[in-house]
Amino acid sequence: METNKKYWKDVLEMIKQNVEIKDIQIDFNNEKIEFKDVALLNRNGISVPEDLIYYNDDKIDFSDDPDITEEDFTTGKLIWNVQTSLPLDKELKDWITKEQIDINKLVIKLMRNFYETVKDFPKKAAL
Repeated sequence: METNKKYWKDVLEMIKQNVEIKDIQIDFNNEKIEFKDVALLNRNGISVPEDLIYYNDDKIDFSDDPDITEEDFTTGKLIWNVQTSLPLDKELKDWITKEQIDINKLVIKLMRNFYETVKDFPKKAAL
């Protein structure tokens, strides 16, 4: 079967004109491609090599992104996500692996239980 090779900008125009793109090999010509064009290509089943994707932050329109408010956190619309690194010795690592423990869920439950326990203690009690 003969390959139908097209330049990526031509394919982009075909997509914009609703021309069916089928059995096409894309020639990226090792050019940098702006993210907005990459998104359009991706939506149409064309994967662009990551090293060719170009992001121009000055041209990205953020005007429709709403401001984050404190209410977003109190209502649960947004949540804080904290990442950390925990050094584990071999015994703990083996136990976690053997028991198939989801470390993220475990730490969240431990922190919640610790918080609730400390909150219930009188302020003068020693831990």
